[in-house]
Amino acid sequence: MRTSVRQALRASVLASLVNLSFAGCGGSDGSANGTGGAGGTAGTGGANGAGGAPGAGGAGVTGVIAAGVRWVGRVDLTNAQQPRFSWSGTGFVARFSGTSLAIQINSSGAFIFKAVVDGTPGAAFTIAGGQQTANIATGLPAGTHVVELYRQTEGSQGDSQLLAVTVGDGALMAPPAPPPRLIEVIGDSISCGYGTLGTLGDGDCFPTESHWDTYGAVAARALGAEIHTIAMSGQGAYRNYDGDMANTLPMVYTRALTNDATPAWDFRTQAQAVIVNLGTNDISKGDPGTPFETAYTGLLASARAKYPGALIVCIIGPLLSGTDLSTMEGHIRASVNARIAAGDPNVEFFDQIATQTSDKEACQYHPDPAENQIMADQIVTELRARLSW
Repeated sequence: MRTSVRQALRASVLASLVNLSFAGCGGSDGSANGTGGAGGTAGTGGANGAGGAPGAGGAGVTGVIAAGVRWVGRVDLTNAQQPRFSWSGTGFVARFSGTSLAIQINSSGAFIFKAVVDGTPGAAFTIAGGQQTANIATGLPAGTHVVELYRQTEGSQGDSQLLAVTVGDGALMAPPAPPPRLIEVIGDSISCGYGTLGTLGDGDCFPTESHWDTYGAVAARALGAEIHTIAMSGQGAYRNYDGDMANTLPMVYTRALTNDATPAWDFRTQAQAVIVNLGTNDISKGDPGTPFETAYTGLLASARAKYPGALIVCIIGPLLSGTDLSTMEGHIRASVNARIAAGDPNVEFFDQIATQTSDKEACQYHPDPAENQIMADQIVTELRARLSW
């Protein structure tokens, strides 16, 4: 990797780690808008359960129902009436009869969200930290509507808690059923969408983070699948960008919330495909060698234990090039071969992700939407071929 790329990525990791210890919620009251103002009456439903425990919250094949909405991604149901969530792209789908929808939310920081109203995505917007009221959809014609809300800021920055949902001129209805397909992505800043909407000269990439525009999210939408992303900027499989070994992806993989060791996620939502994109940070301090292969192989084994029938696709890219890329490809290939030798034939190394070109560099060299689209197209083609999707 070029020295300038390494320096830029180092800056991105340091920025991401500043708030890594955020957890819990608090702050002053305020408001935010998704698509305008809201009002009226409503209520929220829910169910009991902790950390997504089996049978709690009315889980479906690929979903959890709590607080009257269906959740996408991992969610902490210790208080099922007011769930907590943090991982990139996590959110909920609500169906209601009425003219508007607003939420009360409590976050440990100012986080970016994206709403989709009746299938139309809106511009991303920021909800301030602390307890806030956010108007997600307003001015709708009376009738039945579906609103989706997804968190764009990655979980290392803290968690959010849904306190209430308010429907104008109506009430919540049973949420839509989940799609039959689920993709899980395990990765680093590339999979979070860190700086994806930014420019190369930006000093801070969190304000331009967009999970919606990541290769994983774009591929999932093209395939009619839901996506769950377990990713953290600056983290690796064996060691992180700065060389430390705390909170690597194998260590946080079973968490319901990014920064909290408990509660654990119960993996009730079964993925048919798992994409692993790790290794970029592991080589920042030189060849991580056999220890990387051990950690990476262990992560693959963990994913297999949770998803017995899933296709596991290992990729690396698009930031590495030259010797760094060939070195990590060798380690990943060795790890995949170790799993195959152990009796797991449904795992592969997809080595077709090319190094991105300079015209597709976003904040601190991270891939821009065009580069993410290229990666998504490749993954879509591979999953369609392997899974007949």
